[in-house]
Amino acid sequence: MSLVVGACGGSDDEATEDTEAATEETTAPAECTTPTPVKLQLQWFTQAQFAGYYAAQDQGFYADQCLDVTIMEGAVDITPQNVLADGQADFAISWVSKALASREGGANIVNIAQVFQRSGTLQVSFKDKNIKSAADFKGKKIGNWGYGNEFEIFAALTKAGLDPAKDVTLVQQQFDMAGLLSGDIDAAEAMTYNEYAQVLEAKNPATGALYTADDFNVVSYEAEGVGMLQDAIWADGSRLEDPAYVETATKFVAASLQGWAFCRDNVSACRDIVVAKGSKLGASHQLW
Repeated sequence: MSLVVGACGGSDDEATEDTEAATEETTAPAECTTPTPVKLQLQWFTQAQFAGYYAAQDQGFYADQCLDVTIMEGAVDITPQNVLADGQADFAISWVSKALASREGGANIVNIAQVFQRSGTLQVSFKDKNIKSAADFKGKKIGNWGYGNEFEIFAALTKAGLDPAKDVTLVQQQFDMAGLLSGDIDAAEAMTYNEYAQVLEAKNPATGALYTADDFNVVSYEAEGVGMLQDAIWADGSRLEDPAYVETATKFVAASLQGWAFCRDNVSACRDIVVAKGSKLGASHQLW
């Protein structure tokens, strides 16, 4: 109200100048004197799955929010939601199904941003296995990684009327496609952005050329109707009553989504950022 009254007391030019000055004052970001330290625990090793967070760090989006973000790489033996619940991270990236299982076990964690909107999980098989849907899993050796990555497989089997204990042979699969390529697994678990690319980057010993999509059948759990939400940003529920933590969480989500938008609009640049951050996979692989 004081801005309006003050503006009415002078000329139109003065009112415009006063209003513009006030707008600049109210919209200008607060000066960042001491950035808030933030630890983010990833679910897996450095790869394009986490490109938005690396981009937010590289492009200064976190710094713009006065955050000093440390991104902690994941591994086979790291459960990000448990790292978060144990107070060793401020935020974590985890699939919803895995995090909900941890919540049932007592972990006080909360989904504050659902970044991935659909499942990227596949089951990949050679064409001669004739596996075109989950119903075709019957009598087959079905690879899975465990660690909560098998929930969609169980859901698909149940929907198809199959008993996971009797109708299929579930095989513990390594985090690669070696089992499929060697014939030890009839259908291997794969992500659209990782293992499926790996198999298409492998050489067909019969031809000496790379395999192509025509060599395989792919069952998508999203298409099967049992796809589960995957990467989300999880917060420590016990800290959400702290206004300072809520403010940090709000800033972190905003900057992270800005990073993902950057990757959407600058695919090649984002690929280069991920590779520079130490991904063991090649540049072309990151484009999946």
